[in-house]
Amino acid sequence: MRRLSTVLLPAALLLSSCGTGAFSNPFIQTIEVTLNPSAVTLPPGSSTRVQVTGKVSGTADTVTGLNITPREVPAELTVTPSTGALTVAVQSGAAPGTYSVPLAVTAAGGSGTAVLAVTVTPTTRTPYTIKPITALTLQPGQQRRVSITPDRAGELATDVRITGLTGALGVTQDADPLGFTISAAATQTVGAYVLQITTSDGTQTVTTPLTVNVEEQK
Repeated sequence: MRRLSTVLLPAALLLSSCGTGAFSNPFIQTIEVTLNPSAVTLPPGSSTRVQVTGKVSGTADTVTGLNITPREVPAELTVTPSTGALTVAVQSGAAPGTYSVPLAVTAAGGSGTAVLAVTVTPTTRTPYTIKPITALTLQPGQQRRVSITPDRAGELATDVRITGLTGALGVTQDADPLGFTISAAATQTVGAYVLQITTSDGTQTVTTPLTVNVEEQK
């Protein structure tokens, strides 16, 4: 017994010298992490701040100086940590849906985890229209360039692009996302032709007819 006591004494002294406070135990303890709010809802292009607090598991002891590390952040989000908080930003082109951001939280002598839920809402846009295009006239063998004007609440809708052109005449889209050239072959039969112009802003799709009259040369 005397030999055993001499072995245990240094260990007892080591344990008794580990200090006091929330993490006086020499082993890593679990931090219970609380997010406020635990879930956020944001539209694309916006941001918010989330508070992060912690306490020693099974106690009321608050843990300070939390270090927060986001894990596996979705490409649609930007998560910037600071001491005891997070700033969450949604990319302007983020797709609607709910994204999960795992968080690793540490402090001296303790660690914990949490998951932040971020819901991205659909972008609300005012519908656009295509300003009416006056009927065009071509003669066989001629061509003509056309440019459309998408309107949203009285202003040019710059996010609208032509996505499709169909009809019985030759049609070539050019570098201008709102422009194209119509061609009538030299042997084109005279008459009225209707082209269908399809446009989109990524959310809304509009199909606009354009009448082209092919007339004999005078």
